[in-house]
Amino acid sequence: MILVVGGTGRLGARVTKDFARAGIAFRIMARGHSQPFPERDHGDFEVFRGSLSSASDCLRAVQGCGQVVFAASGFGLKKGGTPRTVDRDGALRLVEAATDAGVRHVVMMSMHGAAADAPTNFLRMKFAAEEALKSSGMGWTIIRMSANLEQFLTVMSQPLETGGKVLVLGSGDVPVTFTSTADAAALVGLAISDPALPGQTIEWGSGVHSLNELAAAILTNGGGGEIKRIPVPALRIMSVAARPFSPFLARMATAALWMESGAAAFDPMVQRRAFPEIPVRDLKESLGPRP
Repeated sequence: MILVVGGTGRLGARVTKDFARAGIAFRIMARGHSQPFPERDHGDFEVFRGSLSSASDCLRAVQGCGQVVFAASGFGLKKGGTPRTVDRDGALRLVEAATDAGVRHVVMMSMHGAAADAPTNFLRMKFAAEEALKSSGMGWTIIRMSANLEQFLTVMSQPLETGGKVLVLGSGDVPVTFTSTADAAALVGLAISDPALPGQTIEWGSGVHSLNELAAAILTNGGGGEIKRIPVPALRIMSVAARPFSPFLARMATAALWMESGAAAFDPMVQRRAFPEIPVRDLKESLGPRP
C-alpha cells in the first residue's frame, strides 16, 4: 500500500490517477475540503480524511503502508494552510509518523532552489522538510520540481475569462524553468518502482519559458486578448501588503520576484537525459485544446 499525502491536489490527483491506471493500491490522505476525493470506481484505493496538523492523523494514515508520497503543499492554498504549516511542520509530522510505523521509503516533492538560506519562506520550508527526511533513517527520494506549469497557466489565465486579459507578473522577459504536472507525476511513479532511486535528489524541469511566452501561448490558444502586467515595483509592494488579506497573492508576488532574479531557471536536459523514459509534456500539451 502506498500513501499519497495531498492526493486530491493538482499533483497528487495526477499521481493517484497514474497509480489507478497501473493497478497500484494506494491510500489518499487529504482534508477533503478544497478538492473532492475521487470516485470509488477509479481504482483500488482507500481514503483517509485527516490533517497534517494532527500527529495522530498522520500516524493513522501511514499504518500498513510500505511507501509514502508527500505531495501536499501550502503554497497554493488560499486558506487552511501555509508553507510553514504544511510544507515544513506537516511534513515533519508525517516523516516522524512514517518512521514510527516502519515505512521503508518516502518520495518527497520539493522545489528547485530549496535551501536553508533561500530568499523565499516557501523554499526554506521545503529544505527543512528535506533535511528531516534525510535524517529519518528511512529510504528517501526527493524530487525538486521547478515552478508548476499548470498553476501558472491557471493564475495567468483567470483575468482572461472576465476581462479579456492575461496576467503577467513582472517584466515577463526572464527565462523560467517549468515542470508540467504530468511529468512530475511520472517521475513519482518511477521513484516508487525503481530500486535505484532511493537516496537521490532529482532536479526536474519540463521546459524553459518566459512569462511573456506563456502569455502569448495563452492568448493564441484563447483566440486573442491583452496582457495585464504588474511591474516589479508593484510586486515588491504586493509581496508585503497582500499578506494580511491574501497570503496566496503575497506568495505569488514573492515567487515572481524570485523568478525575476533569474534563479528559477536551470537546464532541464541534464536530468531529462538521465530519465529518458519520462515522456516530457511541455507548454502545448499543458495548455490543452483551444476552447
